[in-house]
Amino acid sequence: MFKSPIIPSSHGFGIWFNKKEKKEYYVTPLINCNLAFVQNINNKYKEVLLANEMSKFAKPSYSKIYRDYAHPIEERYGMFLVRFLNADFSDVLSSYTTFFAFYGMELLKEYSNTAKNNDDSSMDFFEFFSAVHKESKDKIVKLQKQIRDCVDFVYHLDDSEFYKDELPHIKFIAHALKNDLYNYTNQTNIFFNTLFVNGTDGLNPNLANPSKVRKSIKDGKLSYKTSNIYHSSCLSNIVFVSLEEIAMNIYVTIKKCQNCGKYFIPTSKESEIYCDIIYYEKEKSCRIKGAAETFKKNIGEVDAYKLYKKTYQRILMQMQRGKINPYSEKATYFTQWKQQAQLYLKRYKKGKLSESDLNEWMQKSVDKFDKYDEKHM
Repeated sequence: MFKSPIIPSSHGFGIWFNKKEKKEYYVTPLINCNLAFVQNINNKYKEVLLANEMSKFAKPSYSKIYRDYAHPIEERYGMFLVRFLNADFSDVLSSYTTFFAFYGMELLKEYSNTAKNNDDSSMDFFEFFSAVHKESKDKIVKLQKQIRDCVDFVYHLDDSEFYKDELPHIKFIAHALKNDLYNYTNQTNIFFNTLFVNGTDGLNPNLANPSKVRKSIKDGKLSYKTSNIYHSSCLSNIVFVSLEEIAMNIYVTIKKCQNCGKYFIPTSKESEIYCDIIYYEKEKSCRIKGAAETFKKNIGEVDAYKLYKKTYQRILMQMQRGKINPYSEKATYFTQWKQQAQLYLKRYKKGKLSESDLNEWMQKSVDKFDKYDEKHM
């Protein structure tokens, strides 16, 4: 067996990617708190999920789980970035259950002295994580907003008309340069000898020849298609590495789920509208639940759309019959209202706006028509 690359596994966070197989791998110490290591049928290595939903931390102390580069955690391509984009960092429990359960505490050393100075294998975890969360929350939320703004711009999720037809990777480079995102690379070590990461059982390096290498590759015992390994203890650096990996891949896009509004990467075709994001075993994703259950109402059945259509036809008819002066304030408002209403309906169809919020806005906007005095047209 070849000698594994000497990359830290007891501290920090190492991540690498396989574009062809649409996989990513990582190694970092994890906190053994309600974790389940799941062997997915399509994976060579296990992935991490929560064993079940959590409403609290059940006990004060938890041990650490260590992985090595011969047995990394494996998950779908882009999941680190997707989980970070979707994470809820508002409180201690949600921060853990939506992100840090899967990726450990090592990356918090960038923002927390408590995390940096605590290397105990056993600890009062709730007390420890509460202190870490308090120290790091504001900086993490700020980082998350930066990355969300970038993703929204690159993949046209903000409905902006600016550069909407430009290629995503070009938009990414421009945005990263303009907003100094490349500064999030100065605390990352890059290891180039990734040839041996996924194992080389049965291949003696002293007896290697092209035939044996070809057979080892075919048998999955030798891999040369993974990226370099990126290692850091800084959350910002690993997030940027993941963002750049996805944004510079012209065959990948990021969308928002029409049911829950979460960011996701389509796995089979770009027209997918529902995400496959889950956090615990036996949880059903929006994609599994299906359109019939998660998006029960067609847009034509939504009250706001019915009101929009009725109001649009009524005002248009009044203008055509001369009952509304085309130069009046009411006519000007009608033009503005049409554009805004279409934007709100579009946001609803994309899962960015709830039905109740859409209905509320539409009713208020229609009520404004009655406030314009047409007596002096």
